[in-house]
Amino acid sequence: MIPWWAYLYLAILGLLTFAGLIEELKKPGGILYAVGTFLSFSILSTFIVAVFIFEVAAFIGSLSILMLALVLFYDFYLSGRNLMIGSKHFGEPLDDVKSRMDLMTATLIVVPGYLAGIYIVYQTLTQ
Repeated sequence: MIPWWAYLYLAILGLLTFAGLIEELKKPGGILYAVGTFLSFSILSTFIVAVFIFEVAAFIGSLSILMLALVLFYDFYLSGRNLMIGSKHFGEPLDDVKSRMDLMTATLIVVPGYLAGIYIVYQTLTQ
């Protein structure tokens, strides 16, 4: 059974993801990043659920390794880059303090999902 605080975390993560999707879709070419953001949310949610429901963890099994690698790559690499398609600085690291603070805040919010993913991968590798 999933505890109430996990539901609360998933609700907060879902609301923040929804807000992020809206922001991404406002940007030119943002549909690709909106899909990536939704995929990241889906993977992290699956990890949270899998910690409490063994059948979900068993179902994703070894795929959890790929899922964790994908979400870490997307969240850490792309979130610190200029993703405005058509910008002359496309793909370059963000330098301003506000962007770095936004990145740090977003990272802190998704850490429980990463930890759940690491736990599921550990379970998969040790069974």
